[in-house]
Amino acid sequence: MHAIPLERPLIIPVYLSSPAFNLASMTSYNTYSFLWHIRSTAWDPERGGSVRDGIAETCWYLSQNTANIVLLLPRAGLCLALLLTFSSSQPGTLALADSGSIRRDRTFFNSQDGTLSGYAEGVLIANAAWAAWRTLVWLCAWYARYLRRLFGDQRFADRDQSIGLACGSSAGMAAPVFVVLVSGGRKRR
Repeated sequence: MHAIPLERPLIIPVYLSSPAFNLASMTSYNTYSFLWHIRSTAWDPERGGSVRDGIAETCWYLSQNTANIVLLLPRAGLCLALLLTFSSSQPGTLALADSGSIRRDRTFFNSQDGTLSGYAEGVLIANAAWAAWRTLVWLCAWYARYLRRLFGDQRFADRDQSIGLACGSSAGMAAPVFVVLVSGGRKRR
């Protein structure tokens, strides 16, 4: 038996890799619609999906945001540190503000007492809340994947390993397949 040459690349590595999925979705609206249509079929019972499959696919997609969370947490820590440091006035800052020698941007600091302005507090609270929300969603996705592996059907629990054997590493396969997908599916030599 010989292999049939494929004109188009496999979609599985792009579908399974969150970064490749997002990058491919940004190439055109048709690609975006196609990929989200595939993702939505996991929820549709008429197409062989179920709520359980939809939750599993969504948790798989959301659990790949580890790199985003790792980069988001230091920014959230800085936001909290700034909120705690400049939320109340300090005696040294009040003395400098009274003498007129403190020169802080009035967009971010009150000129009377050196505390954060309402705008600065709002931006910092929004950043910290966004980081907390993204971290919570990421943790819930990993927890749901863990519970599914622990208590789920064995056919679906081994999905990561069986797809990994069939397609290779999703990190190693996503970039070349994405290049071929963007180029219109033509073979590159």
